[in-house]
Amino acid sequence: MKAMSGSLVARLSWRMIALQLLVLTAIAVAFALPISDRFDGVELDDDVLRDVADSLTVSDGRLDFRREGRIAEVIAEHPRFWFDVRDGAGRSLRHGPVPPKALRLLDDLESVIYAEIRTDGSDPDLDVLARVRESPVGPVVVASGGGPTVTGFFDRFKELNKYYLGLLALMATLTLVGIPVLLRKEFSGVKRVAEEAEHIDIDQPGTRLTEANVPREIQGMVRAMNAALLRLDQGLEKRHRFLMTAAHELRTPIAILTTRIELLPSGDDRTRLMLDVARLGTLAEQLLDLQRLDNDDQKLAPLDLSALASEVTRDLAPLVITAGAEISLDVPPWPVMVAADRQAISRVLTNLVQNAIAHGGPGVAIEVEVKPAAELRVRDNGPGVLPADRERIFEPFHRGSTDRGGAGLGLNLVREIVARHRGTVHVIDAPKGGAEFVVRLQSAATGEAPQ
Repeated sequence: MKAMSGSLVARLSWRMIALQLLVLTAIAVAFALPISDRFDGVELDDDVLRDVADSLTVSDGRLDFRREGRIAEVIAEHPRFWFDVRDGAGRSLRHGPVPPKALRLLDDLESVIYAEIRTDGSDPDLDVLARVRESPVGPVVVASGGGPTVTGFFDRFKELNKYYLGLLALMATLTLVGIPVLLRKEFSGVKRVAEEAEHIDIDQPGTRLTEANVPREIQGMVRAMNAALLRLDQGLEKRHRFLMTAAHELRTPIAILTTRIELLPSGDDRTRLMLDVARLGTLAEQLLDLQRLDNDDQKLAPLDLSALASEVTRDLAPLVITAGAEISLDVPPWPVMVAADRQAISRVLTNLVQNAIAHGGPGVAIEVEVKPAAELRVRDNGPGVLPADRERIFEPFHRGSTDRGGAGLGLNLVREIVARHRGTVHVIDAPKGGAEFVVRLQSAATGEAPQ
């Protein structure tokens, strides 16, 4: 079965409009049908009365008519056709074989506004129509017989053109405009719920869909969705508590391991153990960083980026040397002030250096540079990053082909931290080969975010 698509409001609107129009048309047809006592009768076509009136003229003070056009065709086609015309000035005009029986009915014709005599067809001489019609010589009363006939349906339908079709058009217009408006109003609650669902952010707990003004048929689905959001919030809260507890609990044994390994004799085993413990420490810190991001614990304050880069580079030097890599620092001789959280930006630089160690390979040379325009650059001479991967590497848990350890969280944390500082980060090719990560932060002097 083919799935239904499109707007529910539109589908309901067109179906209701079609139903309304069908009902109105059925009513029009019902009114146009002849009543039962007229089924067997003969109806004269009253259009011929208009044709007679339109052909009237005045000649020498007497009524006359033009023998041309439609009236000439009727006279030629119906030998028994006759008509009698009288106006308010006492003038009259008669044409054709007026039956004697009809003559007796025409004596007081001047006062007639509407008259219709219909038989069962046994005596057609008594079938007479009389109407007041406008003509070139003024209002006249036209009586006629023996002319064209019509069925009862079409005769009644022509009458409806004057009295019903205008109302039909008005009701159709109101239907076309009113039904969609009313349905949109009734479905406004559904539209609001859909917009709320579209903007649900799982990183913002407590989000719920509004149940007010939602149709009863959809309230159950909205409640089920809110219950699912509640369970999701509870699951995320449990995960956050576990990560925070695990990260804190890991720091103590990692510190103890680090101390004991440092007491071991120098050698390859000691170096490998130091690197492995360093990875454990990095993972614990990254888990704590995730928790800090979720809690939005960052506090922006003026920060000297040059001093921070010097401090972090100095702290990371033992790890860099242990990994068999090199690190250098290039900062301006003056402070480069940014609006940032000290601990968060420290983690950004640490993660970028650790990423260079993990991907650069043995003997990688790492350069840390601070630019005066609130810019931090970390470059290496490793294999670099392919253009197709330059966005993917910032995704969580993404690990490149040259990755020699880690959980794939470091660069994702860098992007999240920088974004919350209203900054930007991207990777380009380093001038001497390898990868160069460029971090632009908000300047404390201008208060403007990087472009």
